[in-house]
Amino acid sequence: MFRRIAAAVSAAILSVSLVSCSMTEKTAKEVVYSTEVPPKMLFLGDSIAAGYGLEGYTDTDNYHCRSYSNILKDEYAEELRGKCGHTMVNKAVSGATSNDLIEQLRSGELDGDLADCDAIVVSIGGNDLLGIMLDLLGSMGISESGSFDSGNIDFFSAAALLLSIDGDANKALEQFELNIKTIVAELSGRTEGTIYIQTLYDPLEYYTKFKRVTEFSSEKIGRLNEMITENSSCGYKVIDVAADFKGRAGSLTNIAAFDIHPNAQGHELIAKDVDAAFRSTGFTYTTTEYGDRKLSSEGRIAIAGIIAGIALLAVVGLALLIRKKKEK
Repeated sequence: MFRRIAAAVSAAILSVSLVSCSMTEKTAKEVVYSTEVPPKMLFLGDSIAAGYGLEGYTDTDNYHCRSYSNILKDEYAEELRGKCGHTMVNKAVSGATSNDLIEQLRSGELDGDLADCDAIVVSIGGNDLLGIMLDLLGSMGISESGSFDSGNIDFFSAAALLLSIDGDANKALEQFELNIKTIVAELSGRTEGTIYIQTLYDPLEYYTKFKRVTEFSSEKIGRLNEMITENSSCGYKVIDVAADFKGRAGSLTNIAAFDIHPNAQGHELIAKDVDAAFRSTGFTYTTTEYGDRKLSSEGRIAIAGIIAGIALLAVVGLALLIRKKKEK
């Protein structure tokens, strides 16, 4: 009897040793860390965000020019190295209007990127007014070289066109205000990340000789920026690029070459503006961390069984010993 019990306990001890790995476990817990910059950011909108006009830019590749999105990508990849890592996605489309961005959002093509994004930066609105602005320049006789031929201009036709352009610009602005609310609603329904919308700088301030141009541009772009600021209560933060570009269109854009887009220096400044907005917000990331290995519930049960078996063996052995003594 004693031998059979001893054999059973020995077998139990052996089986426990064979499955000892399953008897222990590591405790896992999620730990939240703070960071000043977003682990994943997404850039949307128009040619300003895409990096149009910069060296390395193509209409199919937003990632090989030194645009402000790529400047920040490089900085944040280094800053977050060894922590959570960094991801930048740029789905801006050169020539996109606010209507185009709404269609892009509703198509679902951005849903995957938006789902796990920490920050979404939008540059939109310039193309809503761009064609109208260029028509104004043409009505004033301003060529792509920036020259002005007053001898060939029909002032009566120009005045009539200006009135028409003014009406078109006002209609575009009314639609933009509706669209900006729709854009934010579409974004908010697809992401829990922080949404940022940039104001639009005024490149036509460069034409200081043409008061009619600068006044018109200042009024319309100024109104567009007011709309962006006034509607921020819909659920986004404003990055006021326009304020930092004011009075500096000649040095921060390519307008001297009849190109409204930011130059390399302009993109550097926008990068600083976006970075400041990020750091004033703050972000978090979560990691799963494991503690020291300890007994699992199965392990505790198995060990309790061994102890009980040993105790039983001791009791039976004692009983057999006492019995033998009595028989003597």
